[in-house]
Amino acid sequence: MKPGAVKITARDVVWRAINIIVSALWIVAAAFHFVDGTFQSAMPGIFLLVIGLASIVFEFWRPRMVLENCYFMWNFMGRGIFFLLIGCVALGYRTINYVVSGFSWVFGLLYIILWFTSFTLFPTSSPDYV
Repeated sequence: MKPGAVKITARDVVWRAINIIVSALWIVAAAFHFVDGTFQSAMPGIFLLVIGLASIVFEFWRPRMVLENCYFMWNFMGRGIFFLLIGCVALGYRTINYVVSGFSWVFGLLYIILWFTSFTLFPTSSPDYV
């Protein structure tokens, strides 16, 4: 194994899959925010699109700057609160927006519960140098 390489376990794959699925749902919700064609509905859509794409990219590639400045994303409580807040942004007038918000809130609450019941950091995500 190379120095600095991280061993990925099956548990890590499950967490990353959950994060990628929820992030993809944010992108779907963003697309439905653009359908109305108004500035007021497009702004949350742009925000969801950027955050969803960034979340997917950061599951595979984590620049040092992001690891140092967004440490809240690499523990259960921080990610849970982030998912709850993005779930609020994803709300809209369509059923799909309610579904995406619900998924985001469920997994956000799951992460917060895991923060209180688990004594480990987020799998393979916590940097050693922070």
